[in-house]
Amino acid sequence: MGHTLAAYMVAASLALQVIGAARVMCPSDPNCVCGGTLALELNCNIDGRIVEINLLPNTYINIKCKNATTLDYNKLPKCANKMNTFKSVSFKDCPLPSTSFQEVLTNIGVSKTMALIFQNAKNLSGYFDRKHFTGLHNLTKLLLSVNGITHLPDNLFMDINKLTWLNIRSNSINLSEQLFKPLERLETLEISHNHMTNISSNLFSHLSFLRKLSLWQSNVTWFSKDFFTGVNVLEELDLSSNGLNELPSSIFKPLKKLKKLTLFSNKFSSLPQNLFKSNDDLETVVILNNDVELKDLPKNLFGNLPNLKQIYIQRCGLVNIPYDLFANSPQITNISLAYNDLEKLPESIFNDQINLLELDLSHNNLRNLEPKLFSSLVRLEKLNLCYNELVKISGSTFSPLLSLLDLNMEHNKLRTISSYLFSNNRQRMSISLAYNELSFENRELHNNSWIVNRVSPFADTYNLRLLNLSHNNFKHILQDWWINGHDILDISYNSISSLWDDENSTAKYGYRKIFKKPLKEVWVSHNVFQCRCTNNEFIDFLQDDMNTKVVDLQDLDCPFWASGTCSMRIVILAIIVTVFVTFLTILAIIYFDLRKQVSLTLKKTLYNMSQQNPTNNTGRGIVVEYLDMDEEFVLNEILPGMRHYLKNEIHVNAISSSDQNTKQTFISPVKEMYTTLVIFSPNYLASQYRYVNIKKIRGEMLKAKNTIYVFVDTGIEDFTFAFLKGQRDLRTTVLWSGKDCWNTFLSITASSDKEHLGRLIKKINTGKIELTTSKSGLWPPDSRNIYALDASHMQV
Repeated sequence: MGHTLAAYMVAASLALQVIGAARVMCPSDPNCVCGGTLALELNCNIDGRIVEINLLPNTYINIKCKNATTLDYNKLPKCANKMNTFKSVSFKDCPLPSTSFQEVLTNIGVSKTMALIFQNAKNLSGYFDRKHFTGLHNLTKLLLSVNGITHLPDNLFMDINKLTWLNIRSNSINLSEQLFKPLERLETLEISHNHMTNISSNLFSHLSFLRKLSLWQSNVTWFSKDFFTGVNVLEELDLSSNGLNELPSSIFKPLKKLKKLTLFSNKFSSLPQNLFKSNDDLETVVILNNDVELKDLPKNLFGNLPNLKQIYIQRCGLVNIPYDLFANSPQITNISLAYNDLEKLPESIFNDQINLLELDLSHNNLRNLEPKLFSSLVRLEKLNLCYNELVKISGSTFSPLLSLLDLNMEHNKLRTISSYLFSNNRQRMSISLAYNELSFENRELHNNSWIVNRVSPFADTYNLRLLNLSHNNFKHILQDWWINGHDILDISYNSISSLWDDENSTAKYGYRKIFKKPLKEVWVSHNVFQCRCTNNEFIDFLQDDMNTKVVDLQDLDCPFWASGTCSMRIVILAIIVTVFVTFLTILAIIYFDLRKQVSLTLKKTLYNMSQQNPTNNTGRGIVVEYLDMDEEFVLNEILPGMRHYLKNEIHVNAISSSDQNTKQTFISPVKEMYTTLVIFSPNYLASQYRYVNIKKIRGEMLKAKNTIYVFVDTGIEDFTFAFLKGQRDLRTTVLWSGKDCWNTFLSITASSDKEHLGRLIKKINTGKIELTTSKSGLWPPDSRNIYALDASHMQV
C-alpha cells in the first residue's frame, strides 16, 4: 500500500510540474488564446488567418493552418520563454514560407529539431527550394508527402545531408538522378504514389546504407537488370501497384540482405526461373491481386532459401504449382495460396516443411487431397480449406497433423469423412465443417436389406474449442457431440428432430452422469424440432443444470408454454380453452345488449388503427447505403434485383464522397424496423474509413446491428479490403461475385427479419420504442438524404 501511495504522489507531482510548465510557456500574444493542460494549445488569428498550435515542451510542435493561402510567419507567437530543442515540428495545410524553415523555427522559439513534417493536402502554390532547408544541419527525418508538387530541384537536399529517413509520398514528382546524391546516410526512402515512368537506372546507386525502399504505385512499368546495383544492404522492398508485367531474372541479385519483398497488384503473366537465387536472407514474399492470370510458377521458385518464413500468393489465378516449389527451404512457417484456381496439389509439395504453422488453401477448386499431402506437417496449427470442391476426406489425410488447433473446411461439398479422421489429435481444436452435405450415415447391404449405420468421426475426439456442424444434412444427433467435453457446439440449420438419441434416453437428472463436462455455448435453431417434452427437458437440463448458454433459443419454433410444463400441458390447454370460451360468451352477451355502442366503438378503433399503423410490407424495410461513386452500380445491379426478389419497403442512402470526415447514418426513431444493406466497396472503404485501422473496421462490422454488408469489387481494391473480405462474418455478409448471391442474401435477410421482429415487438410493448406517424406511415421526421422507393413501382 505504501509503495502504491508513493507512486501516485510521484505521478501527481510530475503532472503538476508539466501543467505548471505549460502555464508558464503560454505567451502573452494579443493574437492568440492559450489553453490546454498537459499540452499547450494556442488558437491564433494572424491577419484573418486561423492558425492552431499544439505543443508539448521539448517534445513536439504541431502547426495547423485553416484556409490560409498566405501567412506572415513572423507574426506567429514565441512558444517558449527561451530557445528549446524539440524532437519534431510539423506544418499542416500551411503555405510555404518565403524564408527558410530555420528562420521560422527560431521565431517561435525552436533552437533545433530532428524531424520536420510539411504537408498541404490542398496542394502548394509554390515550390520547394534549397533555401527552405538551409541551416537544418541536425535534421535526420523529413516528410514532404501529400503536397501535390511536381518538381524537386537537384540541389534541394544539399544542406541536410544527415537525413536517414525521407518520405515524399503521394506527390507527382519525376525524380532526377542527382536528387538523392547528397543523402548518402539515408536508410529509409518512401516515394510511393509518384510518376516515375522514366526512372533512371542509377537513381539509388549511391545509397549504400538504404535498408527500406517503397516504390508502391509509382507508375514504374519496367526495370533494368542493374536497377538495384549499389543498394546492397536493402532489407525491405515494395514494388506493388506499378503495372509490372515482367522482371529480369537477375533484378534482385545485388540485394544480398533482402528480407521482405512485396509485389501485389501488378500484371505478371509469368515469373523468371531462379528469381530469388541470390537472396539467402529472404524471409517474406507477398504476391497479391495480380491483374492477369499467373497460371504457373517456375520450378523451385522458393527453394533453397534457408531463412524463408512467410509466402503469400493470393488472387493470382494460379492453376498449377510445381512439386518442388518450396524444396529445401525448411524454415517456412506460413504459406497462403488462397483465392486461386488450383484444382489439385502435388503430393510432395509440402515435403520436409516440418516448421510450417499456418497453411491457407481456401477459395480454390480443390476436389481431393492426396493421402500423403500433409505427411510432414507435424507442427501445423492452422489449416484453412474452406470454399473448395472437396467431397470426401480419408482418415490418413489428417493423421500426421498432431499439432492442429484450427481446421476450417466450410463451404465444400463434403459427404463422407473417415470415422477415425481425428483419432490421433489430442489438441484443443476448433473444427468447422459448416455449409457441406454431411449426415454421418452409411448405408450397408446386410442380408439383402439396407442398414443405415451412423458413425461419428468425433467419437474419440475430446475437449474441442469449437465443433461447427451447421448448414449440413444431419437428421439425427450423435451423443459424442454433447458428452465429449467440447466448449462450443453449433448444429443449427440441419434437419434434426430430436436433441437426444431416443434409444438411449435418460431421465432429466440422469444426463449429468454421462456428461464429461458442460458445454459453454450451443446453437440448435433452424432444425425440424418437434415440440416434445424430451427436447424441452433436454434444453432445460442444458440451461439449468449445466449452465450452458443456448445462444439462439429465441429462434426455436416451439411456443413459450411448451417448455417446462409438459406434464401439465393437457390441463393448461383445457384451462385456456375454458377461459377463451367463457370470454367469447361474455362478449356475445355484451354485444347483444350494447350492439350499437359496440359497433360504433369498433369502427372508431379500427379507423384510428388504420391511421396509425405503418404501411404493410413483407418483412422489415430495407435501407440501401452506398457511396455516391457506386451509384451507377447500385441503380443497375442492386435495386433491380431487390425489386425482383423482395417486396419490402426500400430506401436508399447515398453518402457523399466529397465529405470524408462525416459518415452519414440512417437516423430514425424506428430504426430497428429497418435492415441496412451496406454496399461495401473499395470506394466505400477508402471514403468512410480512410484513417481507421483494420482492427477497428472489422470490430465495427462485427458489432453492427440490423446490417448486411455486400462486398462489391468496385474501385481499386487494396490489401485492407481483401483482408476484410477474406475474414468476413458469413452470417451478415454477402459476396456480390459469389455463387448464389441472391439466395444467400435472401437467407440472411429472412433470418434477420425473424430475429428482429420478436425483439422489436417486445420493445414496443415495453415502451422502449415509440412509433411516430405521418400521413404516409412510419418514417423518420428528418430524411434529407433518404428517398423512399415503393418496391412495386420502382423504376431504374
